[in-house]
Amino acid sequence: MKMERLIAVVGVGALTLVSLVSTSATASSTKVAQPPASVGVATSLAVSKSVLNAKFTNQAGRPETLASLKGRTLFIVPVLTLCSDTCPFTTGNLLQLQARLNAAKATNVEIVGIDVDPYRDSVTRVAAYSKLIGANFQLWTEQGVTSRPTLTKKELASKSPVGTGDINPNLLALEKFLGWSVQVVPQGTPPATDWMAPHKKLTYDINHSDGFWVVSPTEQVRFVSGTKPAFKGTLSKVLSTFMGYKSNIYDSPTWKGGWTPAEALQAIEWVIQTKI
Repeated sequence: MKMERLIAVVGVGALTLVSLVSTSATASSTKVAQPPASVGVATSLAVSKSVLNAKFTNQAGRPETLASLKGRTLFIVPVLTLCSDTCPFTTGNLLQLQARLNAAKATNVEIVGIDVDPYRDSVTRVAAYSKLIGANFQLWTEQGVTSRPTLTKKELASKSPVGTGDINPNLLALEKFLGWSVQVVPQGTPPATDWMAPHKKLTYDINHSDGFWVVSPTEQVRFVSGTKPAFKGTLSKVLSTFMGYKSNIYDSPTWKGGWTPAEALQAIEWVIQTKI
C-alpha cells in the first residue's frame, strides 16, 4: 500500500489556520522540551464543533465522540484494518505507548485510533482487529452511512488512479479539519487476501495520511506529526503474513526517522507540561 506523508500542516477547509510555536522558544520556557522538528510541529488550534461532535463507535460497540473526552489529553491517529503497509506498525507503536501510560497510571491520556475505511470497517471488523492486535487503546469507526468505494475504467486508466467513495460525514469532518488525506486507490496485483474470514480478495485500497495529532484537555490541537512509525518489536503473526513479511519480529526500526513511542510520549508530556 502506498502511503502519503502528511506535511505537518493542519487545514480547515481551504484555509490554513495553524500557529507554529518555535522549538527554541518553547523549550527554553517550559519544563518539558518540545519534540524535535523531525517528529512534528507545535500548533494552537481550537477543535471545531463539527469534529468534537462527529459520531463514532468503539470496538466494544459503545458510541463515542471527542467532545465526551473533554478534560483528557488525546493522542489521535488514522488507521484501517486492511492496511498492508503502515497501520500494523502504527498500532504496534500505540500498544507500546499505551503500556507506558498504563505503567505510569496516566489515566487522563486517551489514545484513539480513528478509522479511515468506514465502508469496510464495521464495528464487528474493528472488534476483530482489536482482538487480533491485543489492543489496549481505543479504536473507533464512524457511525452513519458511508458511500461505496468505486474506481471507474477512466480512473483506472490514469497515471495515478484515484477513485471515489468511502465518504462518511463524520470522517469527512476530521479530514477537513485535521488535513487528513484519504483516497480510494486500486488494489495491488495480485490482490491481497483479507486476513479475516472468509478471506476474500480485496478490491480496493486506501491511501491515507500518517502521523499523530495531540489534543489538549482544553480541546486544542497542540502537536502534529506527519511521519511514519519507526516500530521495533513483535506484531501479530497474522498481520505480518498479511503484509508479506516472513517474520513478525522486527529488530530494526521500520522507517528510520519515523516517530517512536518515546517521541510520542514526549509530545504528550510537552502538551501537558508534566513528565509521565
